[in-house]
Amino acid sequence: MLLGPALRELGHEVVNFWPQTPTFDLRAALAESAFTPELIFQQENLGARVILEGLHHFSCPKIFWSLDTHLNLFWQAYYCRLFDGVLTPHLTLVQKNPPGSFSPVEKTDAERPERPRPTLGRMAMFGADRPWKPFARRPHVLSFVGRLTGQRPVRKWLAQFLERHYHATLAQDLSFAAMLDLYGDTRLAPNESLLREVNFRLLEAASCGCLVLSQEVGPDQDVLFERGKEIETYAHVLELKALIDRHLARPEQAERMARAAWERVQREHLPRHRCQSLLEFAATLGAGAADQQSRRAAWALCLLHLHRGGMSAFAPQALAQALELLPPDPEVLAGRIVLAAEHGPKDAALAFLYHTLAEGAQAGQLEVDLAGSMAAIFLDDWNLAKQFWCRRTAVNAAGRAIPKSPAQLCLLWARELSAAGRVGSCGFAYDATRHLPRAAVECLYLAQRLDPADIEITRRLAALTSTLPGGDYLRLGHLSHLALHAPQDWRTGVQLGMANLRVFRLRVGLEELLQARDSARGQGREDAYFSTLAVLDPGGEVRAALDAWRAGQPGA
Repeated sequence: MLLGPALRELGHEVVNFWPQTPTFDLRAALAESAFTPELIFQQENLGARVILEGLHHFSCPKIFWSLDTHLNLFWQAYYCRLFDGVLTPHLTLVQKNPPGSFSPVEKTDAERPERPRPTLGRMAMFGADRPWKPFARRPHVLSFVGRLTGQRPVRKWLAQFLERHYHATLAQDLSFAAMLDLYGDTRLAPNESLLREVNFRLLEAASCGCLVLSQEVGPDQDVLFERGKEIETYAHVLELKALIDRHLARPEQAERMARAAWERVQREHLPRHRCQSLLEFAATLGAGAADQQSRRAAWALCLLHLHRGGMSAFAPQALAQALELLPPDPEVLAGRIVLAAEHGPKDAALAFLYHTLAEGAQAGQLEVDLAGSMAAIFLDDWNLAKQFWCRRTAVNAAGRAIPKSPAQLCLLWARELSAAGRVGSCGFAYDATRHLPRAAVECLYLAQRLDPADIEITRRLAALTSTLPGGDYLRLGHLSHLALHAPQDWRTGVQLGMANLRVFRLRVGLEELLQARDSARGQGREDAYFSTLAVLDPGGEVRAALDAWRAGQPGA
């Protein structure tokens, strides 16, 4: 799956390393190989996380290919600063949270220099060089390949829908070759992604000549294949059902689109094409890697957040020592506060917070005041938590509200972080019992833990998770909770029904929508109900399904 062989075919000398340790001394490995690189390229390992040491010793371009950015940006935002360039299939996500400014460090000093920032570029995983096979020789009408576990309920609901309605071929734990063979024998390949990202299945299935029916992902997918001509896209299960039914009824059209996507792979998405893109990208790079001081900070912060995400075994004491040796800029100071609060001891953590407050260190900086305020809540010092909030509001006149409880303070921080664009933490698996919040949604989850009876917190969670890519499953739980508390609120019922459809729960979704319609009709608001539904379902598939079900033809 690596690009080394394709680069050699293009005439380049390549040395590959396959590190088996969390950190890898690249300088020592290259010295042992007696190889002087003109380009350093690291492809993200989707299993073990490998952090390269010694990158600063090389003056040649250094590029990191982040393939699972959507799951790892919370730590890669720091690691990427060690490189001159960063490639990713998920460029839209990274552009919203660029590696040079993932944590919003606000300028209180006009002389503060801009941090070096790596150049960003888009590069998706490549496809496979497979022969075209006509649909008439494909025994499987519809197949889905993917692991079906309790950790992926949305995927399980999709699989159940496909099996029930279309007797789909379902497969998991296949070898790579066996997976490609199955796709080569398949006509239609529905696609599902965890966080509305461009995933491997898109290119794998298209490489084998399937017609891919993919969730709407946006620009990162649109640059790879043209919707309506090479692939199809859908927003919810009824749109998927309409696409499948249409292409089953018109197999010639399905085959034409599948062949167009396969030809696109042959023209643009094979390993040699990715190598050409890589070399062209490298030729444009200037020095984007962090300077010496910033590099040391980026390294330590990367390790810290890997540790917080459960992806490394670095001891908290060693991480604390590394951070203590760095100048206390806002990110470093916030990291020290987070580490102290999450790993204690409590007395030492509180002493550090009071010292930070007394010194006025980085007062008004969002990252520091947030960490201090949330750490104080964790450490049961309400007065201290308010003082860090007041430090923030002293420089931010828009947020002068004085909180009356820890839960209310979390709500205020959620508003502040939303305004700063920090809605979620880009893949971090937040646990309100173990982690300090660093994003708006996380603040709301902590508020909910502190005051579970406050239904307004749930309402805000439902609204905020609607803005997160792939947040449908989380939002489903919040909307269900709201609907239980206000069963006659037909607007919540509409949102709940649509959320169910977005996670492939067809019958449940239609039932919720019918119940909401009955509530709206009883309140004399049926016209408003259909106006709301039309906004959420511009294609009209939902209303058609509701009318059919009312007529006694459920099809669900």
